[in-house]
Amino acid sequence: MLTILVVDDHQDEREGIAFLIEELALPLQVETADNGRKALEYLQEHSVDILFTDVRMPQMDGLELTRQVLELHPELKVILFSGFAEFEYAKTAIALGVSDYLLKPVNVEAFQATMNKVIAELTDRQQQDVQSLMKQAYAKKHILFTLINGAQEPPSMQGLWHDFPTYYEGVLLIEFEKDFFENADMEFEEYLLSLIGTPADYLNLNVCQSLLLFPERKGVHSSLSYQELAIQIHDSILFKYRVNCYIGIRKGLTAIHDLAGVLPELEPLMEYRFFLPDTFIFDVKNEMMLSEQDFPDLSDNQLIEQIRGNIRERDLFNLKANIELLYQKYVRQVQFSQLYVKHTFSTVYQSIMSFINASEREINLGIEQIYKAEDLRNIKHMIREGIAKLEQSTGNLEPAPNRDIVATKQYIEENYAEDLNLELLAARVYLSPHYLSSMFKKTTGCGINKYIKNVRMQKAKDMLTHTHLKIADVCNAVGYRNLSYFCQNFRDFYGQTPEKFRQYNQSGYEAAGE
Repeated sequence: MLTILVVDDHQDEREGIAFLIEELALPLQVETADNGRKALEYLQEHSVDILFTDVRMPQMDGLELTRQVLELHPELKVILFSGFAEFEYAKTAIALGVSDYLLKPVNVEAFQATMNKVIAELTDRQQQDVQSLMKQAYAKKHILFTLINGAQEPPSMQGLWHDFPTYYEGVLLIEFEKDFFENADMEFEEYLLSLIGTPADYLNLNVCQSLLLFPERKGVHSSLSYQELAIQIHDSILFKYRVNCYIGIRKGLTAIHDLAGVLPELEPLMEYRFFLPDTFIFDVKNEMMLSEQDFPDLSDNQLIEQIRGNIRERDLFNLKANIELLYQKYVRQVQFSQLYVKHTFSTVYQSIMSFINASEREINLGIEQIYKAEDLRNIKHMIREGIAKLEQSTGNLEPAPNRDIVATKQYIEENYAEDLNLELLAARVYLSPHYLSSMFKKTTGCGINKYIKNVRMQKAKDMLTHTHLKIADVCNAVGYRNLSYFCQNFRDFYGQTPEKFRQYNQSGYEAAGE
C-alpha cells in the first residue's frame, strides 16, 4: 500500500483529507503532521510516496518544505493545496516539479481525479521498477552462468559490473542425487537465501546442482563458518524437502574473471559420496571432513588389496578414493608409528610403480623419499606423482571406457526427451554410476548433468528457431516436465526467455527464407 503524508496546521483540514481518502476507498496509508518543520523531520526518518501539503503554515511553509524534501526524495509525488489562488504560488510549484495544485475548500471530484492520477503514476512506476530489477537479476544470473562455465566477459555485462563484487570469498556447491530442481517449488532460491543470513548470489546450474557465491565484504572481518552454514543448509533442506543434499565448500578469494575454476575444484568432491554415503559436507582444502566413525570398517591390508585391484583394473577413480581413505585414516591419528605408516605407503607406491614397469632404481629412490618424509603431506605428494605416471601410462589403453563414453553421449543425444539420470545411463553401459561419472568428466571435460543440459538447451534453441511448436511443447520435447523450470534454465543459459528468443530469432529465420 502507498503512503501519503498530509501536512496542515489546521486539524480539521488534516482530518477532512483523511476522511475523504477513507470514503473514496483510496489505497493509501495516511500519516499527518501539523507544520512543515515536523513534516520535514518525519520525512528525514521515513519514506512516503505522496506529500499532500498546505502552502501557508508557521515555521516552514509548504513551498520550502517541498523544496527541501525533493532534494531528499526526488521521486516523491507532491500535491499542494491552498486557500489562495495566487499566480506566484502556482509558478513556484511548477518550477519545483509539484504534481498538482488544489484549492481550498477541496472539491471532491477534483481531489479524486488528482489522487487517482498520482496513484496510477506511482503504481506504474513501481511496476516498471520491479520489471527493471527482474531484468537486472536475469542478466546477472546469465552472466554468472556464462562465467562459471568458462566463457569470457559477455557483451551484456556492460553497465552491470557494479552489481558484481571484485572477489567472491567463498562458494558452496549444492548437489542432489535426483532431478531435485525441476520438481522443487520456485520459492527454493528465496528459502535458501533466507537460511544463510548473509549476502550471497544464487545460481542454478542444472537439475541436480546449484551454487551459492559469497561476495567479499571489504573492511569487514568475516566470522562466517562455511562448514556450520553447510550443515545448517543440509539439515534444513532435509527437514523441509525430505531429501539429502551434498555440499562442497570452497573458501578463499576468487576473482570474478576466475569463476571458471570453481566447478573443476568442487565437482570432484561430490564423487566421494559414493564411498561415504553418510557424509554430506566436503571441503576443497580439507578434501574430506571425516570423523573417526566415518571410515569404512576395513583393515589396512584390506584397503591395500583393494588398491592393488584398482591398479590392475586401471580404475583410477577408485584408486584415488581408496588411497585418500588410507591417508585420511592416518592424518588425524597419533597412535600409529611413523615407521608403520611409511611402510604402508611404500607398499602402495611400489605396487603402482611396478605396474608401469618403472626401473628398480626409480622405485627405490621413491621409497627412500617416503622414508625421509617429514610429514604425511610429503608422502601424499609422492603417491600422487606415482598415480600421475600410472594415469599417463594407461592413457592410451582405455578403448573400452572411451567406447562407453561415446555410447553414453549418443544415447543422450538421441533420447534427450526422456528422463535421463546417471543410474540409467550407467546401467546401459554396464558400469557403476561413480565410475561412469568420473570417466565421462575426464574424457569430455564436462559432467554428465551439464552435458544433458547443454544438449537439451541446444535442441530447444533449434526448435524455437525452426518450428512453431508452443513453448510448453518445446519444454516437453526436450525432456523438461516443469515449464517454469525450463524457462528459468533457458533464460540463464541464453540470457533471454524462450518467448523473447523466438520473437527475435524466428523472425530473422523467416525473413531469410523468403
